[in-house]
Amino acid sequence: MKGADGKPRLVPRVVPGAGFHTREPQPGLFREFAKMPPKRDAIQAFAAQYGDLFSRYDPMQSAVRDDGTVSFGASLGAWTREIGDMCVLVELWEQIQHKQVAALKKVIKWAGNKKVGYSIKTPRRERSVTLAHVDIPETGLSRFSPKDVVLPARCALRLEINLRLAEHPTVPQLAWTPDTPSESGGRNQRIVFTPPHLLAALWLWFARAVTSQFQLTECKACGKYFQVGPGGRRADATTCSNACRQRKKRNYSVG
Repeated sequence: MKGADGKPRLVPRVVPGAGFHTREPQPGLFREFAKMPPKRDAIQAFAAQYGDLFSRYDPMQSAVRDDGTVSFGASLGAWTREIGDMCVLVELWEQIQHKQVAALKKVIKWAGNKKVGYSIKTPRRERSVTLAHVDIPETGLSRFSPKDVVLPARCALRLEINLRLAEHPTVPQLAWTPDTPSESGGRNQRIVFTPPHLLAALWLWFARAVTSQFQLTECKACGKYFQVGPGGRRADATTCSNACRQRKKRNYSVG
């Protein structure tokens, strides 16, 4: 819909009898988001399944329906910028994992043996940052091997992800657990992390993936990423679900 600011916005449909529901994004969703074509149809399909990017908007980000009701949603431009922003950093992460030195040299900049930094440009921002300098001992230039680009790239990725996590902070909270009461007579508690909106959840999953807390692989049937190993499917699994496993088997049979 056309918003109050004149920009096209993706807003929830009003469907009689249909309510809202919450769901936890699967760990590999950030990769699907990053590789999604920044096109209207693809964005709309993604939002229909996982929801809007944000949870709060200012009045100018509203859209008025024909029946006079008001709704809010992110603009298509915002979706496109956020997709591109994450895409650049996911690509950097993959280049680090595969030690693609030629690609990393376009990001990491050495000035002789005196200074190392990085330059990254995304649809949202352009940054040039000095990681370490010989004249500033506390920056730790000695931790980098001369002309190395892999470790500096890991440092750059860490700084960039931390910047996004700070922009979309997830605040830890205490919550009751669903298990039996504790020996003290009260109920047990645990710390939970509930992202304020979808984009915050995507960056949180990305950060967890970088720490190698879980392993992701691409489904051979549907192309979605899923978790394997502890907490996920078998380490040698090639499909994300039984339905996809059957689909893959049928495809092989036809072939």
